[in-house]
Amino acid sequence: MIYRNITECIGNTPIVALEDELVPSGKKLFLKLDYFNPTFSVKDRTGFGMVKRALEQGEIKPGGILIESTSGNLGKSLAMLGAVYRFRVLIVVDPKISPSILKWYKAYGAETEMVTELDEDGGYQKTRYRKVKELLNNYPDAYWPNQYDNPSNPTYHFETTAQEIINFPMDAVVGAVSTGGHLCGISRLMKAKKPEVQVVACDVKGSAIFNKSFHSYLINGVGLSWRTENTDLSVIDHICMASDQEAISTCRLLAREHGLMIGGSGGLAVIAALSYLNHSNASTVLAIIPDTGINYLDQIYDDEWLDTKGITLLDRTELKQTITHMELFVPDGGFHYSS
Repeated sequence: MIYRNITECIGNTPIVALEDELVPSGKKLFLKLDYFNPTFSVKDRTGFGMVKRALEQGEIKPGGILIESTSGNLGKSLAMLGAVYRFRVLIVVDPKISPSILKWYKAYGAETEMVTELDEDGGYQKTRYRKVKELLNNYPDAYWPNQYDNPSNPTYHFETTAQEIINFPMDAVVGAVSTGGHLCGISRLMKAKKPEVQVVACDVKGSAIFNKSFHSYLINGVGLSWRTENTDLSVIDHICMASDQEAISTCRLLAREHGLMIGGSGGLAVIAALSYLNHSNASTVLAIIPDTGINYLDQIYDDEWLDTKGITLLDRTELKQTITHMELFVPDGGFHYSS
């Protein structure tokens, strides 16, 4: 197969079985590895969906400028797309960004603007958001994808990611939430075509998506200090919260014992899926793994870094106890999780 350009390599990612003692006897857990995309994350789908729509609508053209807030995978995807379609990319980042990801942006030719001031919630997301608004005033013709509220984000996942798994035999699908785009896009199709399939959203403790209270956390690619318009509670059946320690310990176990090196949001999805298998009648669950752990070799896969952050890895026995005691919640307009 010969492709015209790298964007045609986005999607159709593999599904693998996780055969591990943490999976309850007689049940199955499968992982959709969305790091088998060109820049090794699900955000290639998100970025391409938004940019494709913008190109069709004339919102951005070759020689134009795209401005977005991200300190993670979306920036890699947008930088790649800028190189393909020949528009300038300016990414607003914060100090949580991995140095390797920052180099990745620059390798594709993207420019970056670093914010260093914490916002009123103790994070950087709102500060980045305000910086984007400031830059848009300086570049009035710029295109802002606005991954948080752009309906093209979940729509593209509805049209592609969801189609890839709609016929997969499963009782539930589990995904981490930040902008809400990939999981809510998938769940919209599930609710339309297979309403019996349960949708489980997972988030990191500290995030304010499902809880008004926000405090800082370590893992990237998940959580926010607010809930975006793309996070649609009406298509989510259950919510599972996990800590940095629990998600990172899951990542490290999968790398060490299964050769699967996944990012922190993937660790979150796996431990949430294991919890759901333990606390429900579901026999088969599919977890969406957003990105690769290669992005975080200098963070969650670095023992010295974990020591500086006060994270002690849980062993297999401790993880099993954690999974047994994790709780699931049903979302509604007044739902809050006490972290």
